[in-house]
Amino acid sequence: MLPTRRWAALAGVACFLAVYAVVLDEPTPLVAACGLVAWLVVAQVEAVGAMRAVDRDLSASVSVEPTSVFVGDRAAVTLTASLSEAVDAPVEVELVAPPSVNAPERARRTVSLAPGETEGSVTCSVELPIAGRIAFDEVGVDIDGRAGFFTESVTLDADARCLVEPPAPEGIHVGRGGKLVGTTFGDHSSDQTGPGLVPHETRQYLPGDTLSQIDWKTTARMNHPYIREFESESDYLLSLVVDCGSHMNRGPTGRTMLSYAREIALGLVDAAESHGDPVSTQFVGDDAMEWEFGPSSSSNAYQTVRRRLLSMEPTASPRRPVDASRPVAPEDARKRSRLLDDDSAFAATLRPYLRDGESYVSRVSDRPLFDAVKSACSRSNRQDHLVLVTDDSAKVETYEAVVVASKRSSQTSVFLTPTTFFDDAADAAATDFAAGLVAFEEFRKLLERLPNVTVYEVAPKSAMALATARATTAE
Repeated sequence: MLPTRRWAALAGVACFLAVYAVVLDEPTPLVAACGLVAWLVVAQVEAVGAMRAVDRDLSASVSVEPTSVFVGDRAAVTLTASLSEAVDAPVEVELVAPPSVNAPERARRTVSLAPGETEGSVTCSVELPIAGRIAFDEVGVDIDGRAGFFTESVTLDADARCLVEPPAPEGIHVGRGGKLVGTTFGDHSSDQTGPGLVPHETRQYLPGDTLSQIDWKTTARMNHPYIREFESESDYLLSLVVDCGSHMNRGPTGRTMLSYAREIALGLVDAAESHGDPVSTQFVGDDAMEWEFGPSSSSNAYQTVRRRLLSMEPTASPRRPVDASRPVAPEDARKRSRLLDDDSAFAATLRPYLRDGESYVSRVSDRPLFDAVKSACSRSNRQDHLVLVTDDSAKVETYEAVVVASKRSSQTSVFLTPTTFFDDAADAAATDFAAGLVAFEEFRKLLERLPNVTVYEVAPKSAMALATARATTAE
């Protein structure tokens, strides 16, 4: 509880009267000063009683409608305050908006309860410019004494949440070679038979098998008892590596390559949560790792990854230097060098570059995407599913990263966004769209030849349908 300016003014007058009485040796000013002090003491006692009553009887609630919006949208926030018993003091209950919210002025988000009033509410419109899970978890309360000599400010807890999502791309194509893949990523089995959910195979009945395991249809057909065995499901570690470099910012607002990559990653996290699989996540920027988490399978872990995916932005630094040409491994380069004609000037010039395998490995291993995939593979000591979400601009780095994943991970999925679909009109006019699409498909097939690797293209559904129609017409 704090004194107000009115209290300070009155206390100053009382002190002046007391000093005046001493100087003039007159009792009358001293009596007046004592009266003012008594008035302040009584006001303080009344204020303490009123503030204790408010602290005991006041309840406040906050609600948000709608609870899920996109960046830049507005939401209606309603604050309701009530007292179980009326108090003889003015009370103001203010909605405390988070820093990431554009809220109206204080008067439009404050409930004012005059002395004797017990309930009030206010609804205000707020703008939500930043993606993430926004929490309205605090309400400010200002209590003034009846005489206006004292004031008190306290806070109450609230529990209102609003999910702010970045603009989501409409119509996502996920496929292989232009053909839409209609499956849920993340399903898996353990390859171990026994009680479970997925039918595996039938075998003849053996002593010790239970009657509940008998496959009666097979038994009737074979005229001998047969048992149906099932595969038991197991946890896979989902190792998610998402490229958020500046190159992923290609495309119009809300439909950039990063927007499509985000939707794929969110779907994979949902699949992991439905299976109870642990998840680890790495965001890779132009020059270094931007964020790293896990592995963990707690409920908070999935929410944490989702929250970071929703707020993920492309790095602002210039695009790292990449080699967009078709990747050639060191051993393949050395084989090609042996086929060169020793007598030609061209062969003499080219041969040192083809034999320089160590510098090739060094250049790739220093790049952040390769390092992130290598790190994700090294931390797993169980069956794992490594998922890489990136584009096709850095083919050499991507290829070598997937080579490492194919050797060290139980299963590898790569989701590539073709840059040819996201180039602006000026770039599209200067390049051959069909040639870019063919080069992308060649690269996708090259990656898919690696063991335990599946590669999908991720693109706008309308653009992919148009490209497919053009290809069909050309044939």
